[in-house]
Amino acid sequence: MSRMVWVSALATVLIVGAVMALFSAPAPPLRSEHSRPAAHAPERMVAIVEGGKLFHDPACTYLHGKAKMVTASEAIRLGYTPCPRCMKPALAR
Repeated sequence: MSRMVWVSALATVLIVGAVMALFSAPAPPLRSEHSRPAAHAPERMVAIVEGGKLFHDPACTYLHGKAKMVTASEAIRLGYTPCPRCMKPALAR
């Protein structure tokens, strides 16, 4: 009986640890060490540029190069951060 209790307790600890590790995944690495990460992801499509560091409103005048449209969540997952000029609401804390 005592061994069964220990096995059950160990299994519970392992399961809880695995669930906690799964839900506390680290933030993606930022493409620039000087960028501020997004406080929240806007619920819309944003523009990113291959090799860039920021995600933009598609009409942003600071967007240079061939833009690719992705969701803001996807841009954040890829390490992009909000443009401080056109995406100020995403930086608000």
